[in-house]
Amino acid sequence: MLWETVEPIINRLEDDHTPKDWQELFMKWDSHHWHDGERVSEKTSVLMIDANAVTTNGRPDLGALHELLKEHVQASISDLYLVSLFPYQTKPTDTAVNPRIRLYEDLGRFKHEFELMYDTHPDVYNEIQFNLLDETDAFIERLAQGATKLRVHVQSFRGMSEESIQHVVSLWHAVLRHYKPHGQLILAYEGDARVLGSYFSVADAICHFDLASHTMLAFAQGDAKKLSDWANRIDAPAAGKTYFNFLSIHERDPFEKNLINPSVEMILAAHSILFSLQGIPAVDYRTLLGVQTPVDRDALIHELKTDTHRLQVFSGIISQLNVKRTHPAFSPYAEQRIDTSDKRVFTVERKIEGETLMLYTNVSEESVSIRTCGTNLFTGEVVDRIKLEPYGYAWLLQSELY
Repeated sequence: MLWETVEPIINRLEDDHTPKDWQELFMKWDSHHWHDGERVSEKTSVLMIDANAVTTNGRPDLGALHELLKEHVQASISDLYLVSLFPYQTKPTDTAVNPRIRLYEDLGRFKHEFELMYDTHPDVYNEIQFNLLDETDAFIERLAQGATKLRVHVQSFRGMSEESIQHVVSLWHAVLRHYKPHGQLILAYEGDARVLGSYFSVADAICHFDLASHTMLAFAQGDAKKLSDWANRIDAPAAGKTYFNFLSIHERDPFEKNLINPSVEMILAAHSILFSLQGIPAVDYRTLLGVQTPVDRDALIHELKTDTHRLQVFSGIISQLNVKRTHPAFSPYAEQRIDTSDKRVFTVERKIEGETLMLYTNVSEESVSIRTCGTNLFTGEVVDRIKLEPYGYAWLLQSELY
């Protein structure tokens, strides 16, 4: 029973609600028709996309967004991280419809093709003002609205101690796992790295905010050493835990905007790095689709087909995702080892029982030749040496003889 699990956690927090209040809250949600998601695996890849990104007649249109994504990315992307969704804006013709009901209806169509991820935005200024029951109710409602992954930003809890924040996150994690056993609580934390490890006990994945800056520096210097050193310092997560990786996030500019003269090759190399690392990868729709502001659906499709740069970026990232989802060693839980034998190349070994991958990404403007052995995952060719062109990458299924 959920109450028996969460009661000890609640007792450690400042909360004036009675056990009856909490039991009534859980009874209310127990009657909801719950649908669990899939287990996180090598097939799990997230597309971060603004819920208002696609328009019809100049207005955001979730229906048009759904049709676009269903037609063009469903086969490659498992999850949609819908940002700017709340508060939900209904259509002008929906004045007689409860916005909450309309939101359930609009999100319902996505759940047939995608897992959904949202942010939670607890309204916290200090621990005394924090209404734990109301915020937990709002957290559960996000799950009822289709989320199988919820991102909680630690810095939202202003005025609360690290200990209290961890108790709240622990409570919400227990609630999430009760209603959606395969669900994921993803924690965004930008504080003292020495505290980060303690949050792993109360979350399923931790955001990596530093990946983008290290990747940009590697391209700027043509040298992967600092990127490799950073990756080597990352603690291996405990069983069942992982990281949430991205090159850009909605609170910041798209990754390529911070590069000097970003070529298609450089953007694809950056995503090769993203997909090589242990964790759940999230792709920024602004990079994938080549847009910065809301755009008409038909205009977006036309531009993707006629703009060579955008089409090559889109096709290249989709190709990487399609390869990634077919190999278990890309699982967020597969082992990771960083090889530093050539500073121009970011090299990752990923291993899981029965499969070993060697993933090479050239961050320099030089061609690099590497003696290795395996099967190229993109071409099917068996090789004993690879040549990486400037910003080239190669993913190899390791030969047992190597």
